[in-house]
Amino acid sequence: MGRVVRWGLGLLLLGGLLLAGLVLLPLGEWLPGGTVADVPTAHVVNGTAFNRLFPPAGPGEQLVFTQEKRGFSEARLKQGDATLALLAISDTATAPEARDKFSASDDRIQGWPVVEQGPQASALLVAERFQVKVIGQGAGLDVSQRHELLDAFDLKGLAALQAPALPRRQADRGPALQPVPQPAFPSAAEAA
Repeated sequence: MGRVVRWGLGLLLLGGLLLAGLVLLPLGEWLPGGTVADVPTAHVVNGTAFNRLFPPAGPGEQLVFTQEKRGFSEARLKQGDATLALLAISDTATAPEARDKFSASDDRIQGWPVVEQGPQASALLVAERFQVKVIGQGAGLDVSQRHELLDAFDLKGLAALQAPALPRRQADRGPALQPVPQPAFPSAAEAA
């Protein structure tokens, strides 16, 4: 292939990519998106903060943490080589639509709404922010066993958990307050 043809194809490809970018740019707010990367770090609780809130393993059981990242922590509840359940806590600041399913729930654990997600999963929303989930594995767990596991999480500790505070910028506070000028009246001692 000649040099001119290669340059021509390269410029044609570059022009096509540029044109596609310009066409899709106005549609950006309609395109799917929204990931943990879109949420500022200071708005999301780090997954390491969740680990201490998981329930302790029972006799003959083992809690094995398998995933931990910003806004999420996951562990497997094992008995011997068998995995009984997958346990997870997630910060819904990264996916606010995850809270919607709890609005119609009448079931509660420690006052927090609970929903069933199929025959093997139960989820709980704590403090309108943190989703706690138990998913039965293998032979699975029945609803009451999953609810017992949800109740064993430190839900009060989770409700008290807050994301690190954001440093406030001057623009967030509104206009800076200025001291109110005092009228220049002579004091009673000066007038006498």
